[in-house]
Amino acid sequence: MRRLSRREKILLICFAVLIAVFAWDRARRIWSPKITIETDHYTIYSTATPDQTQKIGLVAEIQYAGYMKFLEQLMIAPLRHEKLKIKLFKDRKEFRLCNSDIGWMEAFYRKPYCYQYYSAETVNPYHWMMHEATHQLNAEVAGWVLPQWIDEGIATYFGSSRIIENRLALGEIDTNAYPIWWLYSIAQSGDLETDKVNTSIIPLRAIIAGQGGPNINEHFNLYYLHWWSLTHFLMHYENGKYKPGLIALLKSDCGVRAFEFYVGNIDQIERQWYEYVVELKRAFSGRITLPPGVL
Repeated sequence: MRRLSRREKILLICFAVLIAVFAWDRARRIWSPKITIETDHYTIYSTATPDQTQKIGLVAEIQYAGYMKFLEQLMIAPLRHEKLKIKLFKDRKEFRLCNSDIGWMEAFYRKPYCYQYYSAETVNPYHWMMHEATHQLNAEVAGWVLPQWIDEGIATYFGSSRIIENRLALGEIDTNAYPIWWLYSIAQSGDLETDKVNTSIIPLRAIIAGQGGPNINEHFNLYYLHWWSLTHFLMHYENGKYKPGLIALLKSDCGVRAFEFYVGNIDQIERQWYEYVVELKRAFSGRITLPPGVL
């Protein structure tokens, strides 16, 4: 057996070092929960403190009860299901370390788990959980397969609703939640056509069709604002004028043709929705502060 040359020895050492670094990096990204708690409808695996985990469990149950009432309003029967599963990370640093491929997302749902972190430094440490738990409820309890605009719309609608006396007040806007922080960035001029040109408004037809708008990776906050505000509008405009249309829409493909059939002409709805957004901005002017470290 021939002896290795100096160059071959160096290459072998470098290769061994790379393998060791790769193995170390993989090992430090492996997540293992320290505690597990059970609630009536959830199993929560957590590296947060027991108190923080219990709080998330309480909020998850409050949300679950609110979602059941939501389905009742929409006259949709929930599916039978196993306990829903949540993975709760102790903080944002651990969450992003263990989920390095998520890009700009602050939480996500990948069946059968909701993945989120406890944001102890913010006023509302559970809004990411509320958002992702809604995706989970949409899929596993309502049984919906929805296009992005309404799936995210319902998730942001729940995630930005206030909890008052241990009850979810759907549609009561919490200014300490995403995407409400970014409300200032939508409808900047107060004129619909001008705002389409300056890209602070995406045409409603493009939102519902899921194509024709600006690059989502460059304008994701703006898209989330559109999805949230349109859902809020359909639920609450003129005391729920369009809620029956939304109910019918959720039983369809939620596309442009279905929207116009069940809700109304998109151009007409677009102007009403735009005025609704402008009024929301006016109502919350000066009441929203971006939390530290927000993207």
